[in-house]
Amino acid sequence: MKSIIEGTYKLLSFEAEKENGEIVYPFGEDAIGYIHYSASGHFSVQYMPRNQDEKELKGISYFGSYEYNREKDYIVHHVEGSLFPNEEGLDKIRHARVRGKGLQLTCPPQQWGDDEVLVATIRFEKQEELPPVTVF
Repeated sequence: MKSIIEGTYKLLSFEAEKENGEIVYPFGEDAIGYIHYSASGHFSVQYMPRNQDEKELKGISYFGSYEYNREKDYIVHHVEGSLFPNEEGLDKIRHARVRGKGLQLTCPPQQWGDDEVLVATIRFEKQEELPPVTVF
């Protein structure tokens, strides 16, 4: 049986809320990216600013296996590889809300660089499935 989470999702927004309620956009208000969840239990994530500064690499990219619990609305990303080697081997727990084609992931409060503690909310839209390839 296919899981409701399986598929490819396009990033709609990546925002973070500061403790004082201010909303910031770590990758800009027009950030781009995708997240993919496969039937085999693997995932990949990529987020980045739409306009990259050539002198500075900015973005998030990691992959691994995942566990999705629909009843409790959470997903665990078991990180196998990342642009940030200190994240390899971590389990990233996200509150996962799936509604129609929409997916919203909310991260637990965490320290971002030198900034204060932020809570990130990431919104996606599921992309249409491609038709099967016909072999001639």
